[in-house]
Amino acid sequence: MKKAREIFIELLRKDGLRLTRQREALLNAVFSTHRHFSAEELYRDLEKDGHGVSIATIYRSLTLLVEGGLIQGLDVGNGRVLYEHTLGHQHHDHMVCMDCGKITEFVSPEIEELQDEAARAHKFKVTAHSLKLFGYCSNCSKKHPDARATPAPQTRSGS
Repeated sequence: MKKAREIFIELLRKDGLRLTRQREALLNAVFSTHRHFSAEELYRDLEKDGHGVSIATIYRSLTLLVEGGLIQGLDVGNGRVLYEHTLGHQHHDHMVCMDCGKITEFVSPEIEELQDEAARAHKFKVTAHSLKLFGYCSNCSKKHPDARATPAPQTRSGS
């Protein structure tokens, strides 16, 4: 948490901002959870805990935290972005249930190696990547027995 705070303070300074009580509360809330959360959920959590943080401050701070590599935004389709803190965590990918919204994290060395091979073959230098699999979790797949692979839900470019 100390490293995250130092990086956040530097990101704020570069933007001409300072670490206020509200931004400190936001940083603490982000790094005290291990769940995926939306900006709106973070806003409600902070309000419930008595921290008067504007939604604009939340969005601006989340953007800085993403740019600084402290958190990652996960576009789960339909314009919905969830966040998770990544500082000090192993890289992982996600499976997103299109019915209940459950997110399952997974690590696959084989997939990572295939991505590296593809990049080398194309003389492409990867600086970051995100893999999202869309479908149905084990519970919801029972409701969708005939589900077949289709194009992924609409996500923003660069996701």
